[in-house]
Amino acid sequence: MRDAEAVTAFAADIGRRFTRVHVLVNNAGGGFHSPLLDVNAKGRDALVRENFGSVVNFVHAIVPLMTDGGSIINLTSSEAHRAAPGYAIYAAQKWAVRGLTKSLALELGDRLIRVNCVAPDAIPTPGIGPVDEPRTPLTMVADADDAAAAVVYLAGDLARFVTGTTVHVDGGIVAAGGWHRSPDGTWLT
Repeated sequence: MRDAEAVTAFAADIGRRFTRVHVLVNNAGGGFHSPLLDVNAKGRDALVRENFGSVVNFVHAIVPLMTDGGSIINLTSSEAHRAAPGYAIYAAQKWAVRGLTKSLALELGDRLIRVNCVAPDAIPTPGIGPVDEPRTPLTMVADADDAAAAVVYLAGDLARFVTGTTVHVDGGIVAAGGWHRSPDGTWLT
């Protein structure tokens, strides 16, 4: 996914095996906690290639196979909508994917290709591990099915007139904008 030539070869194989592509979901990504000044050049490059470059590679390779419309869904993060100290490069790349999504929605609209984002907050996965404490206004922890449901919605006909937007699967964490509940249930900043 980080290697444009490998992605192009993959897309060529898909083009030989199928008549067209209906949906592209860009779900690759990852990061690590470290202050920006402590991330070396190799780490910075890996974060950019994994979180942004992979999206560009797949869009560039797959869009020509979307010959009769389609849907591109880019997984970003709640960090695409707020600051993320210790994850600055990761957050910047998720912001970049968000901007790319909006631009592509305009560029590809006349081809009937919808382009949207799904922005989950932390979801327990094998890569992230457990998420113990609900930090969201909904006071629960999401699971992968919550994000998958948003992807399925955006991929299907129910979202046929939805493009250039973000579906937040974050239990309200971005809406909270830094507000959080105190132990007695009141909201604090």
